Amino acid sequence: MFASIFIPHFPVQSLVRNEPELSGKAIAVVHSDAGDPALQKVVEANVAAIRAGVEPGMTRLRLQHFPEVTIRQRSVAQENSAHAALLDCAGGFSPRVEDTAHDSVLMDLEGLERLFGSYAEIAAHIYDQAILIGLQPQVAVASNPDAAICASRGFQGTRVIPCGMERRQLASIPLTLLTAEPPFLETMYRWGLHTFGDFAALPPVKISERLGQDGVRLHTCARGASMRPLDPHKEPLRFEETMELDDAIAMLEPLRFILKRLVDQICHRLRMRHRATHEVHVRLNAYERVLQLPMPVCDSKMLVELLMLDLESHPPKAAVTKVSVEAIPAKPRSVQNGLFVPLSPEPEKLEVTLARIAHVVGKGNVGSPEVLDTHRPDAFRVSRFDSMKPAAATASPFPSLALRRFRPPLEATVKSRNGAPWWIAFQGFFGPITTASGPWKSSGEWWQQDHWAREEWDVRVRTEKGLLLFRIYCDPNNGCWFAEGVYD
Repeated sequence: MFASIFIPHFPVQSLVRNEPELSGKAIAVVHSDAGDPALQKVVEANVAAIRAGVEPGMTRLRLQHFPEVTIRQRSVAQENSAHAALLDCAGGFSPRVEDTAHDSVLMDLEGLERLFGSYAEIAAHIYDQAILIGLQPQVAVASNPDAAICASRGFQGTRVIPCGMERRQLASIPLTLLTAEPPFLETMYRWGLHTFGDFAALPPVKISERLGQDGVRLHTCARGASMRPLDPHKEPLRFEETMELDDAIAMLEPLRFILKRLVDQICHRLRMRHRATHEVHVRLNAYERVLQLPMPVCDSKMLVELLMLDLESHPPKAAVTKVSVEAIPAKPRSVQNGLFVPLSPEPEKLEVTLARIAHVVGKGNVGSPEVLDTHRPDAFRVSRFDSMKPAAATASPFPSLALRRFRPPLEATVKSRNGAPWWIAFQGFFGPITTASGPWKSSGEWWQQDHWAREEWDVRVRTEKGLLLFRIYCDPNNGCWFAEGVYD
């Protein structure tokens, strides 16, 4: 058995999906290849608009005489997002899905009755999932792909056609849903045929003589007897939602509602495919921001909060007319808590807290210190917290001297004799140097303008507090001395 999902008035529904406030209104979608508003014509209208008198091909100027009709510009990007969501909806039920057309998909239901129940229950589940992604579908189940496609286009709601009843069930469907070829439809009208049943009643041999092989193929479809293999859809998973705005947005607060709507749709699609995301790309016109997470999540509220905090720190340079959100899929995080381990805060909440702190103190000042692969002392950077990184190596258990560093190093006055220091004074400490070991010379990054070099000494100083052991160093670039720390 096969199930087909058809979305009537697809260009209209792709717009209503991102603007739920348009639901129930008469809507006409206009488009012009030239881009001139005077040349725009109606490419699609919903039932309410058609009842009001709107016709396909009507110019936008004539639409001005229908004040109850809402006019919207066609958005190919939003249609692509709605089509991708439709594929995700089907992929959440069956691994074998055919990308039949921009407004319909087909899936193989083999074995799904063990998971979801009868075919009527499966059709109801599919219908409910399509509603959740913001589309009003027509779902049909039949024993062959073409019969399911024709039934989904011809019947509202859900329809299950029992095996062997295809011809009788499809008989009332208009021939315009069989094909859109004008020569064929004109011939049918001249013969006085208007429905699938009228066409299916003709003898196949006569159809072959007058209409050729294409006519035989259409006649087989009208009888519900067409058998063909499914053409599986094999494109990689991509979760992207786009919304084009009629009016530019210059403030971040109105942008929050749009981001929430798009992120909600993406998270719902991720859950249907049993996925989460660890990286989110937001494009505002040509301006792009990337949100990277330490672990995969699928919480739309948290993602919106993180995106808004990031945009407040890095706002777009101009007003926004197009918003696009893409989530990179990843396997969801699975955690098993111990029976005797107390509950700990969720890592997702920690990420929001860190983003709020970074918004105040700066992004470069929040994170985990990471030692750089260089010999330069104290060379480190602040990197993101990442729970997926391996744990740091355990320190050596052998006892050793501990150097208590001065941060920053203290400027010192040093007197030298025969190239070795013999007296020192710095910030409350002064006295003769009784023992000096060194120098240990090091340098690096000579290819850069701010290259570094130093000559280190370990010295024992006789002070009022007794003998103390310090580490000092000299910068050969300027001859300045510094006290780096004291040994415990």
